[in-house]
Amino acid sequence: MFTGRHALSSIERAIGAARANEGRLDAALRSAIDDASRLRQTETDGFRALARVRLDTMMSSRVVKDLDSTERRALAMIDGRRQEIEALARRRDQAQAALGEAEAAKHERDQDLADAVEALDELRQRTEQEVRSDAGWQAANSALGAAEKVAANAEQKAANAETDLAAKRKPYEDDPIFMYLWRKKHGEADDRSGSLVRYFDRKVARLIGYRAARANFAMLQEIPRRLREHATNKHNDVAAAQKQLAGVERAALVAGGVEPAEARLATAQAQAKAAGETVLKITGELQRIEDERQKLAATGDDVVLNEAVGLLAAALARENLRELYREAARTATGADDRAIASISAAREKLQKADEEVAQIRAEMRELARRRSELEGARDRARRGGYDDPRGTFRSDAGDIIGGIIGGILAGTMQGGSLDDMFRRDYRGPRRRSNRDFGNPRGQSPWPDWGRGGLDTWGGGRRGGGDSGWRTGGSF
Repeated sequence: MFTGRHALSSIERAIGAARANEGRLDAALRSAIDDASRLRQTETDGFRALARVRLDTMMSSRVVKDLDSTERRALAMIDGRRQEIEALARRRDQAQAALGEAEAAKHERDQDLADAVEALDELRQRTEQEVRSDAGWQAANSALGAAEKVAANAEQKAANAETDLAAKRKPYEDDPIFMYLWRKKHGEADDRSGSLVRYFDRKVARLIGYRAARANFAMLQEIPRRLREHATNKHNDVAAAQKQLAGVERAALVAGGVEPAEARLATAQAQAKAAGETVLKITGELQRIEDERQKLAATGDDVVLNEAVGLLAAALARENLRELYREAARTATGADDRAIASISAAREKLQKADEEVAQIRAEMRELARRRSELEGARDRARRGGYDDPRGTFRSDAGDIIGGIIGGILAGTMQGGSLDDMFRRDYRGPRRRSNRDFGNPRGQSPWPDWGRGGLDTWGGGRRGGGDSGWRTGGSF
């Protein structure tokens, strides 16, 4: 059976392998940079030797001293940047190793949580089946059913009365004289009109039959209000009956040993949460290291290297050395010949070394981009709760996920392909017991798992317990 845990582990291992490959490329880059540095030093050594052979003592001393100083500055710049890269590589490797351990621990804690959930679910289902033969539960359940019927009838009557009120009050509200007298509360103690106004109001009221109409209008509004109050009281009776039934069920659960199972679940949940937070913390540290690496690349590995090369190139491009090289090539003696051969060979190899450095850098950038695709898919899968060890995929899912991961690392697919596969093929765990059993409605015993949460399982007190749990449905 291929589970959610297996799926996430496959992605995590691929990310770890990609980082290991990046580490190997880091080592290759450092080696290539070292080779280029040695070749530049060889080229400079050749010019030193040539200067000593071809120039007079004073000129030779000045040229060699200038080359030595420039070379030290250039090599110090290159070595400084190389040390920065090495330090980041060490930090990354240490963080990746810690992440691998933390992810393994998280999967173990997730499995512990899944086992605790399953044990609690099984106990609740068993108790639920056993308690149905108990007279106390039957009485409480019957009382709840009766209360729900009464509440449903009361709700229907209140709703009908409210609908009737909307239609029956319209003729009254369309009569401006009636509404004038109604709003000022004519004939009631609350009427604050003066004596003269009340005198004429009484005449108008007698003329339109206001007293009888007022009584009818007041009764028309009072009936829905009373029926709504009655419906609310009946709903409260339902809540009380639910609480009574939940108390009976809770007592049965406690007698069946639910408290140790709940304690085990609480402990497993806390440990799983802590393990998940550790993974997130180390993942964040890896991202910060990656940001530093990107910043280093942006400010320029190439910039520093080019600046160092430029220093040497400027020193070697001086007119006296260029002319020295041309003259030595024309009149090569034994010493001249060896120096020129050394310079020429170094320059030829240096061009290849520089090309290798550029190629490795390009490969590192592309591998980092592909690895980021996997990391994004992994993070979305975790947020969606797809790492639940009880969730399953089709039997050939391992091969499918492996193929997608290979396609992402090869650059032919993107992380969204994994998203689609999870949404399409993931099957969440099924809960056997009723969510409401032993709990007032709206209070679930289940912990959260990912974005979907264990409490998104279907089934309530009346709905059975066979609905499948799903994640939130999308990333």
